[in-house]
Amino acid sequence: MSNISRDTMLRILKDSAEAGAEEVHFKVPNRPLMRMPSGALVPTRMQALSPADVKAAVFALCALGHLELPIAKISDHEFSFGINQLGRFRAFIYRQRGSLGAVVRRVNTRVPSLEDLGLDAAIETYVGQPGLLLVAGTHRNGALHSLVNGYNARERSNVVILESPLTYLHRDAMSAISHREVGTDVPSFATGISQAIRLGADLLAVGDVEDAATAEQILCASEREMPVIAALAAPCAAEATWWFSRLFYGQHRDDILYRLEQQLLATVSVSIDRTEVVPAEEEQLEAL
Repeated sequence: MSNISRDTMLRILKDSAEAGAEEVHFKVPNRPLMRMPSGALVPTRMQALSPADVKAAVFALCALGHLELPIAKISDHEFSFGINQLGRFRAFIYRQRGSLGAVVRRVNTRVPSLEDLGLDAAIETYVGQPGLLLVAGTHRNGALHSLVNGYNARERSNVVILESPLTYLHRDAMSAISHREVGTDVPSFATGISQAIRLGADLLAVGDVEDAATAEQILCASEREMPVIAALAAPCAAEATWWFSRLFYGQHRDDILYRLEQQLLATVSVSIDRTEVVPAEEEQLEAL
C-alpha cells in the first residue's frame, strides 16, 4: 500500500469511529486493526503494513497532534489530539522488534454514571467539600470523572481536571470545566496544581498520583481548603493511604501521614468485582 498521509489517517479514524471501534492499531506486518466494543481486534480492508507505512502513519498522527518528534530516537510517546466533528483521540507510539507501532484510541465522551460503577449516590456528598477524596481501584478514572460529572450538573463552579493523557471529556453544564493535559497544556502535575491553587479552582480533579511532587501539591491544595479528588493506582481503599505515603521516605513520610489524616475526607475504590467507600474516620493511617 502507499504511505499513509495525514488525509489518509483522517479517513481511517473517521471510518473506525463510524464502525464503533474504540482503537486502531498500526503494526507490521498486519493490516490496520480495529478494537471493537466486544474487545476483538478486527482487520480493516487495507493492505498489510510495511515499516515505511507505519512510519508514515506515525508522522501523520504527529501532524494531527501538531507535534515534531525525533522519530529515529523515540522508544515510546503518548499524546492526544482533537479532530473537528469527530472527537478527541489518544495516540501511543512505541517500538517493537526495531520497528515502529502505534495505537490510537478514541477519548470517551460518555462518562460512566455512579450506578454504572456500583457506587451509591451518597458519595457525592464528599465532592466539593474542602479536603481530599482519594479514588483507587481498576476503574478509578471512571469513578473520578463520574464524580466530576455529577458536580458539573449541580454546581456553578470552576473545575480544573489534570490528567496525562485525558481519558474523558466533559462539556460545561452548570460548571466551567478546564481540561489540562500534562505534557501538552502544562509541563507537570505539580505545576498544574500550583496554578489551580493560584486561580482559586472550586474543584480540582487529578489523574494518577505517581510522584512525591504531585502528592505534596495535592496536600497543599487541600490544606488551603480547596476540594480535591485524586486518583491513584492503589488496588483497594484499604491500601490507598499507604500508596499515597509510599512516595515519601523516612521522617517525611510520618509528616505526610499526619497531614493526610487532617485532610482526608474518604477513600473510594472501584474495581471489577468490588466497590468500597471508606470515610476518613474509619481510616487507619500508619507509617510503614
